[in-house]
Amino acid sequence: MTTISSDLQYGKIKVKHFIQLILIVNGGTQGSRVNNNMKIAIAGFGALGARLGVMLQAGGHEVTGIDGWPAHIAAINTKGLTVVKENDAPQKYFVPVMPASEVTGTFDLIILLTKTPQLDRMLTDIQPIITDTTKLLVLSNGLGNIEVMAKHVSRHQILAGVTLWTSSLIKPGEIHVTGSGSIKLQAIGDADVQSIADALNQAGLNAEITPDVMTAIWHKAGINAVLNPLSVLLNANIAEFGTAGNAMDLALNILDEMKQVGASQGIKVDVSGIMTDLSQLLKPENAGNHFPSMYQDIQNGKHTEIDFLNGYFAKIGHQSGIPTPFNALVTRLIHAKEDIERVKLAKQQENFEI
Repeated sequence: MTTISSDLQYGKIKVKHFIQLILIVNGGTQGSRVNNNMKIAIAGFGALGARLGVMLQAGGHEVTGIDGWPAHIAAINTKGLTVVKENDAPQKYFVPVMPASEVTGTFDLIILLTKTPQLDRMLTDIQPIITDTTKLLVLSNGLGNIEVMAKHVSRHQILAGVTLWTSSLIKPGEIHVTGSGSIKLQAIGDADVQSIADALNQAGLNAEITPDVMTAIWHKAGINAVLNPLSVLLNANIAEFGTAGNAMDLALNILDEMKQVGASQGIKVDVSGIMTDLSQLLKPENAGNHFPSMYQDIQNGKHTEIDFLNGYFAKIGHQSGIPTPFNALVTRLIHAKEDIERVKLAKQQENFEI
């Protein structure tokens, strides 16, 4: 499927006019907030990027999506983004989306939601739209993102964050969303983090500035290091994983090793707190009926973020002389699963073409 790039500029104009029309219909009630509106790019317009994108657009910001999946880009630019929220009727949103090579202009804020393994490549590709005043907020899962960003931009432009918003990409141009969420963020240098938090909250994203975002990032990494790979290996959604009699024992195997590795890096990992959050997430009314992103990546034949979760713990553990046999095994099993599923998909495609 080809990307209809000729319609992109026209799509931008339509979106601007659509937003202006909403403001007029609402009696201009957001007029006092116009000066706070930002030009925002979301690099990685997948499940979560799309959810944040429509919320930011509804909040009055000018949003552009950047993605590398041609079918997803084409679906959104031709038919709009379909958002299904629980039992509500599907809603259509029109946000311009394009590959990095076609993005022009400058942005006040770039939110990075690309998969961690592709972060370095994404930052290289979008370098032409980054100026000295552009702020970059990374919300990608996994560890090591700040070090990658520091190779491309000044630390004074970097904000690191962690989000509990969730979303599932069902097919090109369609996401399903449940529940609410939040964002915790911190400036790595001296960036104006307050203005960014205000812009996010203008869109109802429940952003909170924290003085220790790394602890929050490791906390979420602990949750993901349990739910993502074990859901894949057990072929279960989050709630189904919780029905396993030894589910919490498996979680503790991962987290006890993670705690030791974190301590070697000056990070205090609250295993009890992570276990409490896991217990809540297992409930169907929270995220229980949700399949983690790694499960979705495996099903689509994509590389996962395992090397930046369990694999990261195993790597740092090896460097620091800390045994991490459970995380090392989980990492190897996920890589094996990646290979198996990619071969299956290749054979299906081959049979289809024949």
